[in-house]
Amino acid sequence: MDYQIISLNIGLPKQYKINGKELTTGFIKSAVDTPIWLSKTGFEGDGQADLKNHGGEDKALLMYNHQHYSYWNKKYNRVFKMPSFGENITIMGLGEQEVHLGDRFLLGDAVIQISQPRQPCYKIAEVHQIKDMPAIVTETGFTGYYFRVIHEGYVSPEDHLTLLEQDEHRVSVAYVHQALFHDRTNLSKFKKILKVNSLAETLRASIQKKVEKLERG
Repeated sequence: MDYQIISLNIGLPKQYKINGKELTTGFIKSAVDTPIWLSKTGFEGDGQADLKNHGGEDKALLMYNHQHYSYWNKKYNRVFKMPSFGENITIMGLGEQEVHLGDRFLLGDAVIQISQPRQPCYKIAEVHQIKDMPAIVTETGFTGYYFRVIHEGYVSPEDHLTLLEQDEHRVSVAYVHQALFHDRTNLSKFKKILKVNSLAETLRASIQKKVEKLERG
């Protein structure tokens, strides 16, 4: 199964003045029209300002479903231009319910694997000056999702994303988001998520703590 890249985007952290406030972020990215090297830690020319919550090998690449844009345009009666959600790749299709932790894809010359959902960030609200946007991202589950890089290589805007292998556990990104934000006391859901070997390590540690707390009652 092949999926079309709509936009390939990068951006290094910069300081912006938005509505009178200083904001340093790598969230604001721009589309490129030439091949870019994708390493274990992300695209060349891309970066994050908050390295505690963003970046690293388990969050090397952020992908977002292009079809979500129509929802946001209608919701806020404005046009959100790609990449308005800080994504490295805007992809045609592949919503959060369709992809699973551990799924592997061919992306240009690289092989990538889904590691976790993107958790809603306050910078979405800051950049777009819409206070309730993180809450609506949480409500809808239109979060996007992160990949780790299994095999490095060049990626072109003309490339397609090709599914190589689905993870045996079939734990969707939407399932993880639902457990984290809407079904927080469901012990069986959290235990199911922990069975996925490719789950990002920081998220694994966080979920393990939740499980231990729930088991203690």
